[in-house]
Amino acid sequence: MSLFNDTYYAYNKALPKKICEEIIKDGETKEFKSSNIFQDLSKKRKRKVKSISSLKIRNSKNSWLHPFWIYKEIKPFIEYSNKLSKWNLDYNIIEEFQFTKYEGNKKQHYSWHSDEDTEKEIGQPVRKLSTIIMLSDPKNFEGGDLEFYNYSPPKRKNKILKTHHLKQQGTIITFPSFVIHRVLPVTKGLRYSLVVWHKGPRFK
Repeated sequence: MSLFNDTYYAYNKALPKKICEEIIKDGETKEFKSSNIFQDLSKKRKRKVKSISSLKIRNSKNSWLHPFWIYKEIKPFIEYSNKLSKWNLDYNIIEEFQFTKYEGNKKQHYSWHSDEDTEKEIGQPVRKLSTIIMLSDPKNFEGGDLEFYNYSPPKRKNKILKTHHLKQQGTIITFPSFVIHRVLPVTKGLRYSLVVWHKGPRFK
């Protein structure tokens, strides 16, 4: 089943349980690191970006996956979402897949943010499209809801879009990378997800 609004496009339980578990198994064999955020230290025309750790903003662990057999499984959903939603975002680069683990005993989370590149040099590709794949069985964790900011009319006020209905294992959620979103604290168990970013020419 597909679900659409101006902010995201989603497919509930698009990937079978077996594939989700294979991705989790593969991800757990990799080296985990604490997730970082980036701070812009630009001064005048000089631009520097530093990776920092701030548990108040982002508290999770991640590793990086390379096997593109995963992408073959999710590619049709991503392409269809981009077309049917009429975003029609132009992209030609796929980044490494970020495998993320949120632990309930640590109340791990990720506060409001967008996936846009912190540093955008002229001529360099930028993130256009983000995709999140829910890997965990919702019976195995509590909390950890994905939420979006919605700027749609008619009232033109920020609204929080709740997506509790999209926690099913294998659900694929695609949205423009500039959309602001967050992951609420996981309060019990483990929440696994996979994030895929697509880059393309700068917006005109």
